[in-house]
Amino acid sequence: MKRLMFVLVSLVIAASMALAGCAQATPAATEAASTEAAAATTAAPAATAEPVTIRVMTFFAHDNPEVEEAVVAAFEAAHPNIKVQLEQTSYDDIFTKYTADVAAGTPADVISMNYENLRKFAGLNALEPLNDYVTRDNYDTSIYYANTLDMHTVDGVLYGLPATFSDNVLYFNKSMFDAAGIAYPDSSWDWNKLIEVSKQFVKDTDGDGVTDQYGYGPAWWPMYLFEYNTNVLTADGTKCALNTPEGLQAMQAYVDLSTTDGVTANAAAQASQGDYDRFIAGKLAMYDAGPWAVAPFNQNITSFTWDVAENPAGTVKGTFLYSNAYAISAASTQKDAAWEFIKFATGAEGSTIRQQGKFEISAVKSVAESIFVSSMKGTSPEHPEVFMDSVAFGQRLSENARFQEMMDAIQPELDQALAGTKTVEQAMNDACDVVNSMIAEQ
Repeated sequence: MKRLMFVLVSLVIAASMALAGCAQATPAATEAASTEAAAATTAAPAATAEPVTIRVMTFFAHDNPEVEEAVVAAFEAAHPNIKVQLEQTSYDDIFTKYTADVAAGTPADVISMNYENLRKFAGLNALEPLNDYVTRDNYDTSIYYANTLDMHTVDGVLYGLPATFSDNVLYFNKSMFDAAGIAYPDSSWDWNKLIEVSKQFVKDTDGDGVTDQYGYGPAWWPMYLFEYNTNVLTADGTKCALNTPEGLQAMQAYVDLSTTDGVTANAAAQASQGDYDRFIAGKLAMYDAGPWAVAPFNQNITSFTWDVAENPAGTVKGTFLYSNAYAISAASTQKDAAWEFIKFATGAEGSTIRQQGKFEISAVKSVAESIFVSSMKGTSPEHPEVFMDSVAFGQRLSENARFQEMMDAIQPELDQALAGTKTVEQAMNDACDVVNSMIAEQ
């Protein structure tokens, strides 16, 4: 059913874009259309004489909307002929909404994209190629960390300018550790140490017979593949890697957190209170997350102190390394204005505002290296340099045009392993059957 839904959505998007005159059937057509667009816009000034309005849909700093509002305000002050209709949407909802809008022929002019969804929408010809805009304006992309540009480049075509990058680290409740007389996590920790310490924090604090305090809140499950030296797909991208020895070891460790070790809340407990809220409430000793949690934690945590440390190693050190970008909708009728916005919003000006707002790490090298750590002086975490240090062993997810569809197929199998209705090996074998069939169809 998921495969059918993906195909139907893809067909609707493709049909709607064809009607709009924006379909790009072949690489040659893509190149020709992009060149034609660049030629047409070269003659036009960057800031149009007549005021225009662009729609910008974003999930950036959704918990702190004033951050992106400030970016927009600064942009409008610098570009008085371009007005921005800002639509702040949660990460959970934005791509569903964008899919519907593209299919209806009414997409936002600018859309924030994460790594895997950028590939999905680029594959559906829903995003504008940016190479010719970069060339036309002689835009200096060397201001960005090279790996963040790479994350938004598909088959040599740039589809987004990187606004932020981030990795995951281990947040921990210092007050809980102090009360228990346990030393804080450090770079020497491995998986066994994580489990050993986490178990000491699992408690029924109100005596009702139900565990309400846990030791560890995990990251999104693919991160644990990195800690066991593998990924969703093999290095050459030709096969699913979840049922390899390394993949099974990683997925077993992840599933055991709730089913065997009991240090992580299971699905039922998560339904009543998620790990994010549990950490804020002081009911979770350690929580794996990225720099996006810094600002809301500083705003909402008042009853205890907290800090961050590197993720414990499995067989190797590993963490996520990913980037979010601003992209232009292929169906936008205001592409020049949209291009001006994404240059500003992801460049030094917009990135400085976002970095001072403590949303992730700027993809602009000069901003990240001068502001990220210093902007947190006097607040938590005490050791923000851990985010920068962890980049050294960060990895990004496998690349495939159907990657998001693959992840959608894997999740139900993983849920069965977590529920105990399938073994991890059975679930990963079944998931790999689906993923491998998708690869074979390409």
